[in-house]
Amino acid sequence: LGMADSPEILDYGCLLVAFGPSTLFAFTYIIPRPQVFVVSIAAASYFLVAFALAAIVRISVPPLSKELCWLALATTLCQETMRYMYIRAYFFTQRKFAVVSVNAVLYSLNDLSSSACSGLTWGIANAVMVYGDVMVRATGAATMVSSQCPDISIPVLSAWVSLLTTVTHISMMILAFDAVRRSSWQKLLLVFCINFGMTCAGALSVYQDGCIHMIVCETVLALGSTGLALKVMHEDGYHSKRYAQD
Repeated sequence: LGMADSPEILDYGCLLVAFGPSTLFAFTYIIPRPQVFVVSIAAASYFLVAFALAAIVRISVPPLSKELCWLALATTLCQETMRYMYIRAYFFTQRKFAVVSVNAVLYSLNDLSSSACSGLTWGIANAVMVYGDVMVRATGAATMVSSQCPDISIPVLSAWVSLLTTVTHISMMILAFDAVRRSSWQKLLLVFCINFGMTCAGALSVYQDGCIHMIVCETVLALGSTGLALKVMHEDGYHSKRYAQD
C-alpha cells in the first residue's frame, strides 16, 4: 500500500508527530491529577490572552506587519508579560492552597511538575493557534508546498516545528518558574531571548529555502533550552520537591 493510495497516512503521521507525545503525556499524567489539570488549563488560558494581545497590537499598529523583527519583538513581549503574570498568580495561589494540610498531602504541587505541565499546554496552545489551521487545510489527496521551500511539505514542516516549539516552551516555563522564584531578572531575560529567537526563527519560512534554516534554529533552541532547564533543575535550592513558603 503506497502513500499515494492512502494519503491520510501522511495526515495522521503529521498529527502524531505534532501532538502525539503531548497527548500521551496529558492523558497519562495531567488529566488523572486534578490539581495539575487546573494549572495546565490556566497556563493555556494565559497564552490565549497573550495571543489575543499580540493580535490587537498587530492590528492597532499596521506597520508592525511589514517589519518581522518588530512584530516578533511585540509578540514576545506580550507572551513574556503574560507568562510572568501567570507564574506570579500560580505562586500566590499555591501558598494559599498549601495552608490547608489536606491539600498539601492529597493535591501536592511542586515547581517541576507545575512548570513542565504549564509549558506543555502553553506549547500545545501555541501549536494549535499557529500551525493547527495549516495542518487542517492541508488534508486530502495532495499536499501543500510553498514556493520558498518546495522540497518540504508544509504539513510535515508544521508538524516538526510544532513538536520542537512545544519542547522549547516546556523548557522555557521551567526556566521562568525558577527565575521568578529566585527573583532573577537575568534568567527572565534569558527566557525572553529564547522566545524571541524562536519567534524570529518561525518567520524564516517567508524567505527562499528559509524553512531549512527554521528547522535548524528551532532544533538548536529546543536542545539548548532543554539543557539549560536540566541545569537549573540540578541547582541548589531548586523548588522541585517541596513547597516554597516565601
